[in-house]
Amino acid sequence: DFAGAYFGGHWTGLTSMLTLAKFPRMCGADTVVIPAPYGKAEILEERYEQNLKALRYPFQHIKPTLPMPSGGITQGMVEKTMKEAGTDILIGSGGGIHSHPDGPISGAKAFRQAIHAVMQGKKVLSQNQS
Repeated sequence: DFAGAYFGGHWTGLTSMLTLAKFPRMCGADTVVIPAPYGKAEILEERYEQNLKALRYPFQHIKPTLPMPSGGITQGMVEKTMKEAGTDILIGSGGGIHSHPDGPISGAKAFRQAIHAVMQGKKVLSQNQS
């Protein structure tokens, strides 16, 4: 994963939209992991939005690709993630599940509860409140 080496700057010569979104989609990827700007990645918000759009917009005969925002996402970030990326996504969460104070099983349950709450239009509790 070399994405961290280039997606932060405006003038790097290679846009993350091409390498993280458009090229994988053109190659037939079903899903693509993209760094989220509010996790541990320092991606620019505009680049994140470009990546989301490039995976979904009409593009010749090529089917859309399912985005997977990832990179330090916890259940407390689920609401923001789904507000920005929609509900037709995968959410990558390793540390957000495994760092739960009651262990990874509780972390997975809390993450699923956060997704369910957002889908029902309810407020998401933070990890410490779950």
